[in-house]
Amino acid sequence: MTLTHLLVLLIVGAIAGLIGERLVSRGMPGGLIGAIVAGLVGAWLMVDVLHVVIAPELSLDGIPVLSAILGAAIVVLLFSLVAGGGFARGFRRY
Repeated sequence: MTLTHLLVLLIVGAIAGLIGERLVSRGMPGGLIGAIVAGLVGAWLMVDVLHVVIAPELSLDGIPVLSAILGAAIVVLLFSLVAGGGFARGFRRY
């Protein structure tokens, strides 16, 4: 893995995580680091575990962006349900 690939991976993870947080109106603890983790875990979950690739032509350095965003939204929602105890509570970022 080159430094360029690592930087692209972190940037795509951050963008996917932040958009995923906005889609479900909840946030991950840890700010930007939490959003990056949600984006990377979401991309891994969608592509490698569930084998769901939405619009494969929209990818950056081999990372499908739309699948990463959807996966990040799922990760943020699941985390807020487990950690927050339900839909009424959870981490919010404004």
